[in-house]
Amino acid sequence: MRKLLSLVVVAALGSSLVACGSDKKNDFDAAGFKVTSDFGQKPTVTHREGDPDKQLVTEVLKEGDGPEVKKGELLTANYLGQIWRDGKVFDNSYDRGAPSSFPIGVGSVIGGWDEGLVGKKIGSRVLLSVPSDKGYKSTGNSQAGITGTDTLIFVVDLVGAAGNDTPLNAAPVTPSTPTKISVTGALNAEPKVTVAPGTKPPAKPGKPIVFALGKGKPVEKSSQLIGRYVVYDYTGKKQASTWEAQPATAQSAAQPAAPTDQLQVGPGPNGQTGALDGLAGVPIGSRVLVELPASKDQAGKTVNAFAVIDILNAFPAAKSTGQ
Repeated sequence: MRKLLSLVVVAALGSSLVACGSDKKNDFDAAGFKVTSDFGQKPTVTHREGDPDKQLVTEVLKEGDGPEVKKGELLTANYLGQIWRDGKVFDNSYDRGAPSSFPIGVGSVIGGWDEGLVGKKIGSRVLLSVPSDKGYKSTGNSQAGITGTDTLIFVVDLVGAAGNDTPLNAAPVTPSTPTKISVTGALNAEPKVTVAPGTKPPAKPGKPIVFALGKGKPVEKSSQLIGRYVVYDYTGKKQASTWEAQPATAQSAAQPAAPTDQLQVGPGPNGQTGALDGLAGVPIGSRVLVELPASKDQAGKTVNAFAVIDILNAFPAAKSTGQ
């Protein structure tokens, strides 16, 4: 699922360099770009005439004061992608009303992003001019109108980043509901989960059980969460974990061990509900147990399971743009 999102992000990325606009209306910066608007706002990018640089160009338009982005973290960012050749904006997150997230520095996005964004500070606005060999290479991306020789320009606002070792800003608490499931361990590592023998799954999922109470703002309805999770069945067998890399399958490529943004709190744009809707109101930074609805495995056998989730951050869910 993460890879799918990364591919969508990559397909959206376009080419065109941007820069801080000077006081003179028609002036470009030293790198040959002019970028309007501030961090968090949709930019307009223009560039000098002539051919683009053949090398990757990275320019920090506004430096943030947050921590540096580390290789392997899940980076959350707003971005606009534009093609140098014709100025076409092929994708941007601003129109969707929500940032996108992807593992950075590990090959999940184009090479120019991996090289240009690792080491930059959260809160920064970064302009990238990405030649084709660090973008979509000779194959291009026909769906986005990108040829195999196109240089792409991106303006990227670095909103947040989190890894599997990012500590929760939380304090352990007595479970909010009595349970036979024990959740212990450091708040910057995979939780240790023990299920008492004979524990039965509930007839239907109840409210989330808080084991560590975060100090952030409450999660709002219709949110997309950045989080980590481990899933167990009621026999105490682990079913899945974001702390473990996932091997490639016939349906998807291998996935690095990293937090995920595929945790959504409803209602969705069409009123859809989901298993995590009960997380609305829980503070960001919390470690929470969520009982999951029964599901079927590949053999058709019913599986009852629960997830222990670390809520690292939350953003408004993306709105449909009709694209």
